[in-house]
Amino acid sequence: MKNIFAILMIALIAFSCKKEDNSSDIVSNAPAPSNIKAVFDITTDNTGMVSIIVTAEGATHYMVLFGDDPYETPTQYNVNEEITHVYGEGVFNVVITAVSLSGKTTEYIQEITVAYKPPENLMINIEQDDSNPFTVHVSATAEFATVMDVYFGEDENEEPVHVLPDSVASHTYQEIGEYFITVIAKSAGSATTSKTDTVLITGANEPVTLPIDFESMTVNYAFTDFDGTTSSVIDNPDPSGVNTSSRVAQSIKGDGAQTWAGSYLTLGSPIDFSVNNNFKVLVWSPKADAVVKLKVENKDDGNISYEMDQTTTTSNQWEELVYDFSAISLTDDFQKVVIFFDFGNPGDGTTYYFDDIRLVPGNLPEIWPIEDFEGELPEITSFGNIADVEVVANPDPTGANTTNNVAKMTKTAGSETWAGAFFDEDASLDLVNYSKIKVDVWSPNGSINVLLKLEDLANSNNFHEVSLPVTTSNEWEELTFDFSDAPDFDYGRVVIFFDFGNPGDDSVYYYDEFELTN
Repeated sequence: MKNIFAILMIALIAFSCKKEDNSSDIVSNAPAPSNIKAVFDITTDNTGMVSIIVTAEGATHYMVLFGDDPYETPTQYNVNEEITHVYGEGVFNVVITAVSLSGKTTEYIQEITVAYKPPENLMINIEQDDSNPFTVHVSATAEFATVMDVYFGEDENEEPVHVLPDSVASHTYQEIGEYFITVIAKSAGSATTSKTDTVLITGANEPVTLPIDFESMTVNYAFTDFDGTTSSVIDNPDPSGVNTSSRVAQSIKGDGAQTWAGSYLTLGSPIDFSVNNNFKVLVWSPKADAVVKLKVENKDDGNISYEMDQTTTTSNQWEELVYDFSAISLTDDFQKVVIFFDFGNPGDGTTYYFDDIRLVPGNLPEIWPIEDFEGELPEITSFGNIADVEVVANPDPTGANTTNNVAKMTKTAGSETWAGAFFDEDASLDLVNYSKIKVDVWSPNGSINVLLKLEDLANSNNFHEVSLPVTTSNEWEELTFDFSDAPDFDYGRVVIFFDFGNPGDDSVYYYDEFELTN
């Protein structure tokens, strides 16, 4: 019994030592701190008191040299501890060393100026962000300034952002409008210097062009409303069905609005109807059978116009309406796009949504064939250690697919979970005028998924893929893959995977009839 107890004690000690060794490895391998940032502030009571708040990723404590004593030794501060120091006048280098659990260090050095004179020659620089017109970046300089307090003017109770001279403070506004940005330059003295500049947030400055998808942060979607309708750009309230985009236009036809109330956008240049002459618009209406009128007008003369009506066929979901403008005059210029909801009826406060106004070719066929494996055959490339895909006679010409030839894929036992095959098209797939791809598939297993992937021929990193389950076995069925939310790439490669995510088991699959549709 004693021997058994001794063995258990030895095992427990060994396990304990192993845990300690693992902990030791974690400690010794901890990386040096990163992303060190310091916020400085100074009192204006002639005391020279400077406060510093330091943050860093992976730091356990900080060692600080304040730079005003050649004989000083570093002072240790805990994470989240406010650091304060009283300075005399002068220019000093503050050295902050962040220390990780392993003892590895990262150094941060910042020059500060402490003076009791009031700051002079305050200059403010305001720049609007290139990618987001609601964001501004503010920096300022002033002689004798230690810290700048920046107020952006959006909130009357806002706390200032503390930055050092020449450093940048950024802010993103929530609404368009004119704002007053105030910078207060502080030294160690009680006197401060302030200056206020204005910034105009318009939301955007680029002109509107077709297609109009309301996704750009730099395009100025400036609606002109008339006779009781109000339109604006908002987040998509129902990202489902044929429209899963992020942003859409909202149109509220107010109580008592005129029967013809609507809104329009003015484009940056006249519309070219010489090639494409049909409009497509995605709309969302709480009412079925509501007339949605689409109209284009001359920029300067509203009498030069052309309009068409369509009627919603459903309610409380997105649908696509198509307007035939093929009879429009090609000698007149049209630069305004006008939309009216529930045209002919007075407003009752109903809210409508619309999106993706685009010009497409007229008389498009309902189905645009991609590949049917009849006639000239594409080069099919398989990958992932599966057998070569081959074109064979249709083994089951019944039901959804009675064509002569189909593609056969054997997902060989032991092939990769991502094994599949692809073929390339001579031209990019038209996902502007078509949003879906239909494929006939035949599977011996009715509980697998089929993944369809489209790739940009020039850059395989540009792709979009959609997965669908098969619903039957040992017979043909048609799957419809929705690519309406695919990014705007030049898709020319079509890739198909059967039972994606599972290794091969020698199952044989067939596929055929790739077609673009809506």
